Amino acid sequence: MIGVDLEEDSADAEAFGKQYGISFPLAVEDEDRAKKNFGVLGCPNTVVIDRKGRMVGRGGGEGDWSSESARALVRSLLGIQQAPSAPAAAGSKKARKAVHLVSAVMPNDSKLNEMLDEAADSLKAGDEVTILFDAQSVGALRSSAQKTPLEGAEFTSKQRSALASRLGVAKSAAPRNQFEYVQQLAKAGAKVLVNSNAIRALGLADGEIHAIAKRVSVGEMEKIVDESDACYTYTHD
Repeated sequence: MIGVDLEEDSADAEAFGKQYGISFPLAVEDEDRAKKNFGVLGCPNTVVIDRKGRMVGRGGGEGDWSSESARALVRSLLGIQQAPSAPAAAGSKKARKAVHLVSAVMPNDSKLNEMLDEAADSLKAGDEVTILFDAQSVGALRSSAQKTPLEGAEFTSKQRSALASRLGVAKSAAPRNQFEYVQQLAKAGAKVLVNSNAIRALGLADGEIHAIAKRVSVGEMEKIVDESDACYTYTHD
C-alpha cells in the first residue's frame, strides 16, 4: 500500500504520517500525473493495482471497501479462495453501491468480460450495480444497422457455457456477445449509464447511442462515483 499526497510538500506529508501513525509509505505528487494516470476525480480516492501493474479498482470519496464485491476483488488479486458463507438473515444485509467504470474497450475484450462477470457477481451479492461508459468506450454503444460494436464478436461455446453457469441459466439462454451480457445485467437490475459529454467529444449524435444507456453529465457521473462504496475501472491497453 502506498499513500499519495496531491497537495502538500514532503515535509507536511511526513508530519501527517507521524501524527496519525501511518505505517505505509507516503509519496508526494505535484504535477497531476496521478490524477491523469488513474482518472482520479477527487480526493480522497483509493486505486487498486494488480500484480501486472493494471488498475483494476477505484473507490472515491469517504466510502469504504468492505462490500462483498470489493472483498471478492481483493481476494481474487491475492489468489485467496474463500469457502461459501451461510446466507444472511432476511433484511440484515445492507446494499452496497458498486460502480464499474469503462473508459475504453475493444469487441470481445477480455477485460470487459471480467468486468461484466464481476458486475454479475455483485448483483448476486445484493449490491447496487452501475455500469458507466465513459471516454472512448462510449463508441462501443453506437448503434449501426441496429447493432453495436459489442455485438460484432460472438462468444465461443466455452465462454457461453461458463456464462450459463455463472448466471444460472441454460446455455441456450446465455448471452451470445458482450452487448447481450450488458442487456442481461440491466434486466437483473444493473444501471447502464453513458457520459453525455463523451458522446459529443467523439463527434457522435445522442441518437446514435443505444437506448439501453441512460445519459448522464460529468457532474452526475462524478457524484455517482463519489457516492459509491467501490469503483472498478477498466480500459483497453
